[in-house]
This record gives sequence, C-alpha cells and structure tokens, in this order.
Amino acid sequence: MLRSTIMARMSEAVTDSKFRFMQLQELESRISWQGLVDLIEPDFLESNIGNNLISVETLIRIYFLQLRYGMNPSSIEEALFQIEVLRDFALIDMEKGVIPSETCIRRFNKLINENNLESKIIKAFDLDAT
Repeated sequence: MLRSTIMARMSEAVTDSKFRFMQLQELESRISWQGLVDLIEPDFLESNIGNNLISVETLIRIYFLQLRYGMNPSSIEEALFQIEVLRDFALIDMEKGVIPSETCIRRFNKLINENNLESKIIKAFDLDAT
C-alpha cells in the first residue's frame, strides 16, 4: 500500500516534467532562498542534522517540495532518487552521492516545527499565490 502511494505521487510529479521544470524555475526566482537560509541556519547548525554533508538550503528546498506536492519524508526521499528535476531544484548533485535520508528530512521537519518556523517559511513560499 505504501509503495503504491509513493509510486502514485512520483507518477504525478513526473507526469509533465517539462511543465514542472518551468513551474519550479519560476518559483526559483520568486523565493528568497538566502533569507530562509538566514532564518533557519542558526537552529540548523546547532542541531547537527545531516552531519554537515547537506546544506540548509537543500533541506529548505526539499521542505518546499514536500509542501508543494503533499509528500511525506519517505515519499520525497524516493522521488529525489527517481526524478532529476526535483534533484536539480533541491541542488542535489548525484556525483557527490548525497541525497538526504528520510531520517534527515524528518529531523529537519521537526526542527522547523519545534522552532515555530513553519508559518514564516510558508509565507516566504507564498503557496497560495502559486
């Protein structure tokens, strides 16, 4: 059941990859990524999430993809392995071979929630306007 749900979500994400790429590219210019990094980085550095192999910006971008496509940490981890457009958006270089694990993504989500940053992030994403 979980596997079929993941595959369904991945299928939705791939259905029109050209459209999704253009949509993500448009959002790229509308979101102040550095502002979000500045907001979250102090808490992120104290948390030791990802053992310094994964940037806070990458995790913020993955968080955005989770919100945008309604994916849980397990689903987004799988999608990042399968879908190049999502990896590119999240600034993941497959040559370095570091895709955040489900555990890492869950820890980042917990950090966001524990530090009451979710509303600020959603405001920065302006999800209602997209």
